[in-house]
Amino acid sequence: MMTKSVLYGAIALIAISSIAHAEDLSTATAPLPPGTFTTSAHSDEWKIVNALSAGPTSITDHATVVDWPLNLKDGPPHGRVLRQGSNGWTCMPDVPGRPQHNPMCVDGTMMKWIKATLAGEKPNIDRVGLSYMLMGEARQGQYAPTAKDPTEVKEWFYIGPHVMVVLPDSARDALREINQDLSNNEPYTTVLNSSAGSTPIWVIPVAKSGSRIKEELPK
Repeated sequence: MMTKSVLYGAIALIAISSIAHAEDLSTATAPLPPGTFTTSAHSDEWKIVNALSAGPTSITDHATVVDWPLNLKDGPPHGRVLRQGSNGWTCMPDVPGRPQHNPMCVDGTMMKWIKATLAGEKPNIDRVGLSYMLMGEARQGQYAPTAKDPTEVKEWFYIGPHVMVVLPDSARDALREINQDLSNNEPYTTVLNSSAGSTPIWVIPVAKSGSRIKEELPK
């Protein structure tokens, strides 16, 4: 009888300890405390919640969730699958070292663009690609190399919730005269690196920096 009591007591203590040490999932979408930066030091469950906040539920409900690899230049295809999906979309949690959440959901074409661009290769895009970043993001600026220490960045540009579009290579000239200023909360074009042949994407903010998109499902 005593043995059973001790066993049940040990199980109860383990359960209480697990709950006490469980990560607060609300922090996956709540604004970061001032002076802190995104990090990969989170549970898989936290990363999934964070990643899925990037897009509308019509996409995220059946999207694959992939963690970023240790070397970001390897791109999401080399990351660990946190949840398998079925609709061709992939969502990723925060990129580490940013002063606000920046999860992303991309379709297959945009994933191809990201993979090639991070590797310094020509993406060879032959159709329109789409991505959602409904939590917004913070950027260092056009063509700025990623800082190894985010605390040393002198100026961050905060972009509100937005969608990103990549056009086929044959249509890239259509983006030729679009705004490139990150500070005016207007649509702008950008590239992830300045290497020759880089294909630009069109970033289209849908709300101001600091805003949150609230999805209302039909009743």
